[in-house]
Amino acid sequence: MTVLLSFGEVLVDLLPTDATGKHHQPIAGGAPANVAVGYAKLGGKSYFAGGISADHYGVMLKQALADQGVATDYLAEVPGAATATVLVNLDEQGERTFEFNRNGTADMRYSKQHFDHIPWQGIDIFHLCSNTFTETAIFNTSLYGARCANAFATLVSFDVNLRLSLWQDLSLLAERVEQCFRYTQVLKMSREEADYLALVRDKSFEDYLQFCLAQGVEVILVTDGANPVQCITAQQRFSVPVPKISAVDTTAAGDSFISGFLFALGLDLQYDLGYLTLKQRLESKEHLEAAVVFATRCGAITCGQKGAFPSLPTLAQVSSFLL
Repeated sequence: MTVLLSFGEVLVDLLPTDATGKHHQPIAGGAPANVAVGYAKLGGKSYFAGGISADHYGVMLKQALADQGVATDYLAEVPGAATATVLVNLDEQGERTFEFNRNGTADMRYSKQHFDHIPWQGIDIFHLCSNTFTETAIFNTSLYGARCANAFATLVSFDVNLRLSLWQDLSLLAERVEQCFRYTQVLKMSREEADYLALVRDKSFEDYLQFCLAQGVEVILVTDGANPVQCITAQQRFSVPVPKISAVDTTAAGDSFISGFLFALGLDLQYDLGYLTLKQRLESKEHLEAAVVFATRCGAITCGQKGAFPSLPTLAQVSSFLL
């Protein structure tokens, strides 16, 4: 069984409970935390690394991760820091807008020293997002984690996952995101995110994809809502249609997709007669396509329910999903 370490923010999503939007229910969330939970619910072994508060929300979040089968050995409690919260608003199509409360919160206080205590030789995949790039200290910590992963030949997965409202200085965004590319093997971004980054660099979408590959990225996954997912490598390119669904809440759909992809990429690795490693599987269209198909089903199932952790599917749900 492959082992995932997902790093970043675990926070409280405040979801509306009525049409007025005046009442909200606190639910555990945060993109990297969702990925850790998604991987665990599918049957994989996952750890979550990040800063967590000692307040009542922090206690709730740690328990929520553990309840979903995520190992919390590498959580770091940050005394005196609050838990980050995000107010989630949904439109009629289930699309979200976010209002973040994340000033000096615990998720921003993880340090390089915390990564030094992780036994990297036992980690197969390291996953991170760009929400820990918004401030210099946590950005440096994030890149340090990616470098640690590289040093131990751990596959690095990076979901761009842009939240522009989190950035006090947007002029730093593209540069910091692109610095992470040099440590990344699997890069996920939405078409909207790719277009944004391409525009900043005055490049076309296609030229920006080639730029990403030139930085050393091995596989690029581009999601585009109800449109097919594109998978791009230096040697090949293909698209996979997504299941047609009626979306209820798209909050964790991208996280469900990437956790599903990473899980499927390593599925039954020990029984692979070709003895392909995870990184060798990135060069195999057969393995890549199967993983993307699996991932689109995960994302579709998640869109059919409200909330993050509860909407992430089990392997049985994905296996029985009807297209």
